Order: sequence, then C-alpha cells, then structure tokens
Amino acid sequence: MPYFPLLPTTVIGSYSFPRWLGTVRDLGTQGKLTPADVAEAHDAAVRSVIMDQEMAGVDIITDGEIRRETMVYFFSARIHGFDMSGKMKPIGNLDPSLQMKDPIVRDKVRRINGLGMDEHFRFLHAHARHATKVCVTGPQMLAKRATNEYYPSDKELVFDLARILNTELKDLVRAGCTFIQIDEPVWVGFPADMPWLVESFNMLVDGVEAKIALHVCYGNYQLKKLFSGEYAQLFPAILETHADQISMEFAVSDGAGLELFTQYRTDKDVVVGVIDVKSEDVETPALVASRIRQALKFIPAEKMYVSPDCGMKFMPRDTAFAKLKAMVDGTRIVREELTGTK
Repeated sequence: MPYFPLLPTTVIGSYSFPRWLGTVRDLGTQGKLTPADVAEAHDAAVRSVIMDQEMAGVDIITDGEIRRETMVYFFSARIHGFDMSGKMKPIGNLDPSLQMKDPIVRDKVRRINGLGMDEHFRFLHAHARHATKVCVTGPQMLAKRATNEYYPSDKELVFDLARILNTELKDLVRAGCTFIQIDEPVWVGFPADMPWLVESFNMLVDGVEAKIALHVCYGNYQLKKLFSGEYAQLFPAILETHADQISMEFAVSDGAGLELFTQYRTDKDVVVGVIDVKSEDVETPALVASRIRQALKFIPAEKMYVSPDCGMKFMPRDTAFAKLKAMVDGTRIVREELTGTK
C-alpha cells in the first residue's frame, strides 16, 4: 500500500451521476449511438470523476461507479439466476414510497463471463494519480434487493453469491487492485442474521490478497435513509469479519455509535463518515474538523480514515465537489493540529 498522511481521506464509492450520461445510454439502447460511442462517454465521465476527486484533494479515490446501472443491478444483471423483470418494491423499512424494481432469483446463481470490474479498475488505475480502491456490493445487499423464488432461504443465496464474488475479487487483485471495499448497507436492517453474515463475509474475502474494507450504513437512496436500526446491534460480531477496515456513517447521526469503538476494542481501521450525504447543505471545513475531533475521542488518530457518510450518486455535482473539498480542508485543519503539517 502507498504511504498516506495521518487521517487519510477517501470516498464511499459512487459520485454524482451526470444526467447527460443517462441520455447517452438511452440513445445507445435506441441504436442512435454505437457501443463505441457509449463506451467513449463512459470513459470521459470516469476521467471527470477522477479529476474532481483529485482536485478536491482526496487521498484514496474510486471511479465513482459511473459505469454501473446501480450498485445492485450492475451485479445481478450479469449473474446467472437473476430475472431482471421483477416488480417495483420498497427499498428499506422506513419509507414505502421509495421503490425500485427487484430482480427475481429463478435459478441457482452462478458466474457467467465475469463482471468486468477488473477492466474498469485498469482504466481507473491508468488515469489516476492518487491511490485507488474498488467498491463491490456485498452478497447480502444483492440478496435482499431481489425476490428469492429459488433458494430455501436467503442464507443459501447469500453464500452462493459470496462464492461468485470471491472469484471476482481475486480477478481484481490479479489486475493490480490492492484496496477493495465491500458495501453491505442492509446489515443494519437484519441484525439477527449477523452470525452467518460474518461467516459469509469471511468466505467472500477468503484468499483475497488486498486491503479489505467493510462499509455499513443506514442505506442511501435519493438522499434519504432507508433502514431503522442501530450500529450497536451489529457489535461485537462485526469485529469478527476479516476486514482491515470498518466504514460507517456518523455525520447524519451526530456521531451516535462512535462510542462502540471504545466499548469494543479493535485493531481494525475505522473509516468515519463526516459528510452528510443526505443533505445538500455544504459543510464548512470547521464543522468537518469538529466532527473529526469528536471521533478522535473514541478512535486513535493512527487508526482513523475520513470519508463522506455514503455514496454521492444522488448529489448535484457542484455540491458533491464542494462537500469533498470541505472534507479535505477540515481534515487538514485537524492533521495540522496533531502533527504541525497539512
């Protein structure tokens, strides 16, 4: 891994999705643009996302997940066993009006030709100057955002998906990826499943020679929280995952849950969300700095990373950039207080 300063800054996968790219995709579907035209547009969009993150000063960046239809459909549409013609269903357990189509699991899931994340990573790595990571939607999220009509229980589906994704993670490593984040926002919604969710996660990352982060949150769709629940319901089991980092949103909850990292000691890094992605109000660097200082009461500085709460797909681009810039500037304030250097 490359050298990082104290309190490295990163992002949680997705970045503001340009409306024009959706239009390009539609024109490609209609045959008015060629596949090469659409690919060129995706490449241009990813380059612009890289530039935004690097201009903001973020230490560890992603490709913004710009090439993915959604964090779920990108995976389920490319794995055998999913029928993508499902019905609209509520997402989460808080607001039934927030709905998306749920794929239907009609057969045993299996890998077909790979997902292409390794090629996406190669493009990111070739065009980035800063350190990079790849974010992968976890098997529990894929299972819960589907209607299971084949498996006796979601547990069997999750374990089969973990086996498929394990192969994909190893392909990423072979492509040169050294940092992989697994996104499992729905863990908060199903705390009773934690014993076997931990087991499935450890199966997912078994033999994957990369730094592994696990991101959990309360869900994020159209700037809204999706799940009730508390982080305390995940502890201490979550610390048994074979992850090097635990990433959580804390800005939206005013730091609720930070105390768990003194109640339950861990050697893992903790990625602390300090930017509220469910609000379009841009934080000041001073506010970011105060949130970091609050977290430092519970987490050692040498074990802490700084990030937004969650992905920024639904955020207007100028707002997303301004929030990242505030995050970096606020982190520099605290870094200078701790070390005398920015």
